[in-house]
Amino acid sequence: MTLERLHEAYASALSGLEVSDTSRPLRDAAMDSFGKLGYPSRRREDWRYTDLKPISAGNFDPTPAIPNSDHIKHAHQLLDESLLDPNVSPMIFVDGQPEPGTHPPELSGLTVLGPEQTWEQIGNLQRKELYERHPLAALNTAFASSETLIRVSEGSKIDQPLHLVFITVESGKVTQPRILIDMPQDSSLTVVQHFIGEDTAAGWTNLVTQITQDERSNLTLYRVQEHGRAQFHTELLESKLARDAHIKLGYVDLGGSLIRNDVQIDLAEPGAVCELFGVFLTSHGQHVDNHTRIDHSAPQTTSREAFRGIIGERGRGVFNGKVVVHRGAEGTDAEQSSDNLLLSERGEIDTKPELEIYTDAVKCAHGATVGELDPDQLFYMRSRGIDEGTAKGLLTFAFANDVLRRIELPEVRKRVASSVAGELPDYDSWGGLL
Repeated sequence: MTLERLHEAYASALSGLEVSDTSRPLRDAAMDSFGKLGYPSRRREDWRYTDLKPISAGNFDPTPAIPNSDHIKHAHQLLDESLLDPNVSPMIFVDGQPEPGTHPPELSGLTVLGPEQTWEQIGNLQRKELYERHPLAALNTAFASSETLIRVSEGSKIDQPLHLVFITVESGKVTQPRILIDMPQDSSLTVVQHFIGEDTAAGWTNLVTQITQDERSNLTLYRVQEHGRAQFHTELLESKLARDAHIKLGYVDLGGSLIRNDVQIDLAEPGAVCELFGVFLTSHGQHVDNHTRIDHSAPQTTSREAFRGIIGERGRGVFNGKVVVHRGAEGTDAEQSSDNLLLSERGEIDTKPELEIYTDAVKCAHGATVGELDPDQLFYMRSRGIDEGTAKGLLTFAFANDVLRRIELPEVRKRVASSVAGELPDYDSWGGLL
């Protein structure tokens, strides 16, 4: 999709998107910004390991139509095979569009609002510097067609998790969901974003999730990506935390062809806490790039970050995590780790944890490891009568599961662990031991 084609598609899409008076100037400003910046290129330091040419050269439709009944039927077949928790009724998006006739679950203290209210909030969050750092977020703003605002009432503790399932059925489409989560004082919510799709579907998902958290709010968000192997996926998640607010984020990447995750967290007031963890598997030409930034902008803030990558045959992983401790942020406590397991000589991992500290009296640590399975552990298991394939599989799964166990929803944790195990080599020979 060249810039010229995108501008043509944008001009013709304005009527089809039923653009409101509220959204029109926001879309125009975003499209103008993207027209000036274009796709991020490898000349930019934070994109040096990821090339978007497969996307920019793709012949994708950025204005997908409402899915027909056959697509919806097929989407439900895929969902039945991949549901994370059978006890929860999810909100379903098919090829980027909310499924017609479905409604969000009725939970006391939780409101899910449509496009008009969502665009009012987008207007509050739209900033020029956001688009300068993340041009794909500008493209999402211009073409978004499934805007959803999730709002919790002040003081409400929502016990049941909210599941959002995005299903890709048709090839050649660009889906650009826009999710906003508003967490007022003393509120609590768990959200699960799940991406699945037809294995042969080739398209692009470009997601933006923006979160606002007031004092003492508590948000947990798990993002599980199980696209078909031909799908591209880019996304930005950003949150700004007020005093004593807490956010817990878990990322799992198993599918897709080219994946780019940008996470931007601002611990803006004292007592704010961020927990961020992720597991990704790549093989057979898959590329997963995790770029994270946590800003400790206020004193007495805490962050914990841990990512684990498993790189198989012809897979490539990228991790660039930056923690910035700003002036005046005394008492910051930050830990960051990137641990990676290479299963093949033809796998590749580029890892770059970073710390920038501009004040004294802080406690910060970061580190990265890249290696193969421990030969001593393999020898021990082989000496107990376990064959080599099973021993390697169990050790690899244990490496990933050390992070997966942080998922607090039992059904989701069990299902995700099973999916991770199923992607590992020789699973058929050892999976029954789990």
